[in-house]
Amino acid sequence: MFGRFALPFRLALASAALLPPARALAQTSPSHLYDRFEASASGTFLVLGANIRIDGENGRGTELSIEDDLGLERSTLQPRLAFRWRPGHRHELEGSYQWATRENGRVLTDTIVVRDTTFAAGLRINSSFGTSQGGLTYRWAFSAKENSQIGLGIGLGVIFLRSTIEALAGTTAGGPDTAIVQRSSTADFNGPVGSLGVYGRWRLGDRWYLDSDIRGIYVKISNFRAGVLEAGLSGRYFFSDKFGAELGYGLGVYAVRLDREGTGDGGFAGIDVIGKVSYYVNGFRIGGLYAF
Repeated sequence: MFGRFALPFRLALASAALLPPARALAQTSPSHLYDRFEASASGTFLVLGANIRIDGENGRGTELSIEDDLGLERSTLQPRLAFRWRPGHRHELEGSYQWATRENGRVLTDTIVVRDTTFAAGLRINSSFGTSQGGLTYRWAFSAKENSQIGLGIGLGVIFLRSTIEALAGTTAGGPDTAIVQRSSTADFNGPVGSLGVYGRWRLGDRWYLDSDIRGIYVKISNFRAGVLEAGLSGRYFFSDKFGAELGYGLGVYAVRLDREGTGDGGFAGIDVIGKVSYYVNGFRIGGLYAF
């Protein structure tokens, strides 16, 4: 009764014999877990929040919400660049730079003090606030398998904080005819950050990969306090042996406080901005990869 199926059945067996094993089919592309070099460029949709207080020589400044008090947008689209170098099978260095700048104008509803400059309620101001960040991360894999990596990460970086507030026009308590003298206050602060933690990477299929990081640290030295929490998760797909795409998410939470007491004239470790900054950023990025 199986006679009429004999020829098709034999052809199917012959075809199956010519196919490679299932494991070979599953991984026909080279693994990108151990590429020597990798460059990436992304567009990042940032969701940010910042509170800042900059004290002056004559007293404490006003603690400001950058978004609520100065009217800056909580979200912005910014570029990001990254480069990875793997000098050894278990070792990797990654450098990255994330742009983050915002600017907006509004009329002040309350009087504020930034350093020793007072901006009265009713003034129209223009504010710009930058928190672009450069970083260098070293990773060491204590588990370096064919399809997975798990290890330790050490991150060092700098937040390039740039804050400018300019008084443009408006009505103060002196009435509508009060002369407005144009003035501004600017603060630049290159804030060093560092963190320690773990990372993991997995090859999920022939061309799919998953990367994850989580790091943190808290430091208190005299009147200087800083806390950092950083985390990231990304999925990657390689179209070819060299080109791929990445969809990722990053989280950064930073808090720095430097009180005037005990700083002397030169501040702490050469920092001449006294006050505090609390800053968080969420980033959803999409971009391209080149491995070589």
